Amino acid sequence: MPNTKKTQKTVVNATQQHLVLKANASPKPANVSPDMSVLNSAATEPTNTAILELLQKLSEDQTKHFTDLRKELSETRRAVVAVEEKLADVLTRITSAEARLDMLEDTEDRRRNSPPALASEVETLNAKLVEYEDRDRRVNLRIYGFPEHSEEKDALSFPRTALPDILQTDFPGGLDLEHAHRSLAPIRPGAPPRPFVVRFLRFQQKEHMRNVAREIRDVRWKTHKISFYQDFSKATQDQRRSFLECKWLLHSAKIPFGIGYPAVLSFTAPGD
Repeated sequence: MPNTKKTQKTVVNATQQHLVLKANASPKPANVSPDMSVLNSAATEPTNTAILELLQKLSEDQTKHFTDLRKELSETRRAVVAVEEKLADVLTRITSAEARLDMLEDTEDRRRNSPPALASEVETLNAKLVEYEDRDRRVNLRIYGFPEHSEEKDALSFPRTALPDILQTDFPGGLDLEHAHRSLAPIRPGAPPRPFVVRFLRFQQKEHMRNVAREIRDVRWKTHKISFYQDFSKATQDQRRSFLECKWLLHSAKIPFGIGYPAVLSFTAPGD
């Protein structure tokens, strides 16, 4: 039996040699023609354009991104500045509040070390002040009824001549007056004339004039009724004025009454 393996090996070798000879016999490929280069170049141009467009888009995106970042940073800076200003204002207020608190604490310390006068003490001092003012006004008379401008330009000479005349009383040596003037209240249209305030140098002379006027009762000056009252401080006048309605009722009922100092109403009930 012939050797099959040897025969197969010979065939394979022959085939390989044939292929090698065929490969050597075939011409080598020539260099790529210019037309092929143009085709290759034309094929790569769209790719390059796409890359350029992609790069340009990336650049634009980066530019926009950086612009947005700058804008956000600018807004952040403004917000930080606003917060800093508010903090500075808060610190200023806190400093001012601390200063006021220190002042209040100092005031409280001084108050504790020297407590203020009690309400009762203030009331007592005020009462003494009112009493002192009333004592100083003991030589004064308030005279009601003289029309405005009747004294003309000399408010002191007018009562010196008019009062003895309407009272029909002689005052040896004349009236000793220190000063005389109208009440300092403003003139109001339709209101009664302002009273005269006359200050005497001698208390006895003032009392004598009051007694004479009380005896005459209806004192007149050119048909104008003239009334004489003791001059008091405003506080005492306000207290006595609170009895006006009571005085009117007592006068209507023809019940005798009187007001003591500073403001004490007294009257006699009918039948007593």
